[in-house]
Amino acid sequence: MPAGRIASRENLPMRTNLGRMLLGMGAIVVAVVPAQAKTCRDAAVSATSREYVSRSLGAFPGSWAAWREKVKADIGDGWQAWRRAEDREIRCEQVTSAGVKRWTCTRSGRPCRPGNDTAGGGGSGEGGGNEPGKDLVAIDQVLRRGMNGPQVETLQYLLREAGYDLKLDGDFGRSTEEAVRDFQRKTKLNVDGRAGPSTVEALTG
Repeated sequence: MPAGRIASRENLPMRTNLGRMLLGMGAIVVAVVPAQAKTCRDAAVSATSREYVSRSLGAFPGSWAAWREKVKADIGDGWQAWRRAEDREIRCEQVTSAGVKRWTCTRSGRPCRPGNDTAGGGGSGEGGGNEPGKDLVAIDQVLRRGMNGPQVETLQYLLREAGYDLKLDGDFGRSTEEAVRDFQRKTKLNVDGRAGPSTVEALTG
């Protein structure tokens, strides 16, 4: 048998052991890197949207905006990221007002902030570089490219909270549309670049 082949077999245990060592070291590295801790309030905060004709565009995101506003008023900046809250619950119901059926949603959850935010506010507090204390309006219409205004700014804020790097300029331009499409793709929604009921619910749920 050729010497080269014998040498290869002799080195095989050494290579296998080296691979196992490296895997073991990798496991140790993963083990010593802790997940980002967060600090949460003991009591939940609840907030209810105003009445809207639509549940998905209106009441559902309306309760998100109302919850943020309530948390800011009761606790302060840095705590109002719904995605970070614990024990989250959303209940929606239909009500009849002046003979017209409308929707209202109530959102409840224990506010949390990043564990490294020792000040309890004043940092970004939202994830994705969002500014704390921003007053945001509910989205109650389908948003598409070419539109602008406070509701588009809310959409951009939500996308930033989901990890997209966007300017909060209230202008639904190409970068905002691309972020919407990417979010829809990742969440297995219909990819059309518009912020409709399903997309808004996924961003505020």
